[in-house]
Amino acid sequence: MRVLFLSQIVPYPPHGGVLQRGYNLLRQLSGHAEVHLFAFIHPDVLPTEAARDEGRRELRQFCESVKFFELWPKRSPLHRSAALALSSTSSDPFSVIAHRSERFRSAVSHALRTSPFDLVHADTLALRQFVDPQGGVPAVVTHHNIESVLMDRRAQAERGLWARFYLRREARKLRAYELGECPRFDVNIVMSPIDEQVLLTSVPGIRTAVVPNGVDLEYFKPSEGVNSPALIYTGGMNMFANRDAVLYFLRQIWPLISADFPNVRFYAVGQDPPNELQALADTDPRIVVTGYVSDIRPLVRDSSVYVVPLRVGGGTRLKVLDAMAMGKALVSTSIGCEGLDVQPGEHLVVADTPAEFAQATLNLLRDPARRRGLGCAARGLVEHRYAWPAVAGQLLDAYRQAIDGRRAG
Repeated sequence: MRVLFLSQIVPYPPHGGVLQRGYNLLRQLSGHAEVHLFAFIHPDVLPTEAARDEGRRELRQFCESVKFFELWPKRSPLHRSAALALSSTSSDPFSVIAHRSERFRSAVSHALRTSPFDLVHADTLALRQFVDPQGGVPAVVTHHNIESVLMDRRAQAERGLWARFYLRREARKLRAYELGECPRFDVNIVMSPIDEQVLLTSVPGIRTAVVPNGVDLEYFKPSEGVNSPALIYTGGMNMFANRDAVLYFLRQIWPLISADFPNVRFYAVGQDPPNELQALADTDPRIVVTGYVSDIRPLVRDSSVYVVPLRVGGGTRLKVLDAMAMGKALVSTSIGCEGLDVQPGEHLVVADTPAEFAQATLNLLRDPARRRGLGCAARGLVEHRYAWPAVAGQLLDAYRQAIDGRRAG
């Protein structure tokens, strides 16, 4: 099977989110398909030519060919401002405008015109503009989130009136774009049965396949750490959902925990921490803001409880699977563990108000046996359900579904 895989970001290094998913799926597909990767460069992920060369070398281990493309003219404040300005007068969502690229379009067109591909994989709906799903080659699209729902949730979490207006407008654009473009694909790939139902409600009659996020069970595994009263959250602060989660936790939940458990610490791990977060850390030495960390495992290992105070999100969170694979006890909001095949009370604790979240965390801080029990159950679940080889098998099934469906009809 020859696959043209189009990605909105170079999936390397595999540190979180879509990078981690893309890298691991490409690695697993290599034994079953000949994959040709076209991907956009994000300078904040691959800032130098040396880093890009390393990414090419690494990905060539799994892909028959690898081509990187700059965004128009590159992802920069000027590019973002121009895309926002265009978005204000266009019916297309911002994500579609931000990924416009004639070089990418020409390269895709040339590849499909000159090479016999069995399938095109657009790894986000914004890349629909480079694909003719109803052309000669079957095509699938990945919905890492149901973007219109994610934008609605973000609008609800925003304080500013202008920001809320803009985000709700984007949510409407995304909903219209989903309605118009999803039916063109042979298969729409979603992260969970919940996302599948949401998408089918908005766009009835489309063909879907659930291909969940996964975890590298050899990289993330349980190990003995320092038994310290520490809490941790990991996630790039350049993403709104992670910034909001950490600031919500520190403003509304942390005071309840730290007042009752004075020697506890909280580690906020992730690139680009906002000024508000650093200001909170400056007033409380128990709050540790690390910035970007290349290997989160030692910090996760040495923490007692992994907290997931997310109020905005969609799809499923790889960070949760990583922590579960390490055998950590988790306290999460419902949104934080949404879409995962977890049982509250068995694999993790779910709490949705600040008081409930704080109390659940305090209970685990005081109960090492309960933490171990949750951690063991969590590890067992990801071993059974979320290992990358099994997830890649589901992706291959989705590919075959698209190809067979096109042949049938």
